[in-house]
Amino acid sequence: MLYNKILILEDDMIVGIDLQEILNQAGYNTILLHNYEDAINQLKEFKPNLAICDINLGQGESGIDFVKKANIILPKIEIIYLTAFSTHHIIESAELTKPLNYIIKPWNEDQIKVTVQRAFSHIKIKYAKNVVIEKLSLTEYKILDLISQQKKSKDIAVELFVSEKTIRNHRYNIIKKLKLPNENNSLLKWALTNLHLQK
Repeated sequence: MLYNKILILEDDMIVGIDLQEILNQAGYNTILLHNYEDAINQLKEFKPNLAICDINLGQGESGIDFVKKANIILPKIEIIYLTAFSTHHIIESAELTKPLNYIIKPWNEDQIKVTVQRAFSHIKIKYAKNVVIEKLSLTEYKILDLISQQKKSKDIAVELFVSEKTIRNHRYNIIKKLKLPNENNSLLKWALTNLHLQK
């Protein structure tokens, strides 16, 4: 598997070890950490595609705090939360971090395997779209992002302090790089359909 790195953040050592064994036997490359600080420190070094994170880490920072920081350090990381009991307020906070899924404790081996397999299917699709987007320059990506927000060329030009003609040139280049048909709104349609998966 090309994209198979999983960071597990679980403060209960036995639960974490059980989870790691299941995932290692399924062929995933895992690292198990038991606290917020160690997990944050490992993000840049290990560069996981997926984090499986207990929402409630006991004392100090929560799993939600970890995910917020992880999204800054590795913006493309995907998240699955582990939880045994969470209040409505905690779930609302967790939802703001846009996790892929939740695993409810006590879980079973099949639930873990299916949930993680589905997560990696999503990651592979997202990666394929990332490959296309990586052909764009940073300026082109920024323009595409603004297009996905349904901003007009004139408004984008004002926001980026360039001429409207420059934005039109960039739009033309983006259409060519993405191999889109030269039709009205093809770029807008592509941005609305595909960019939300990148975030």
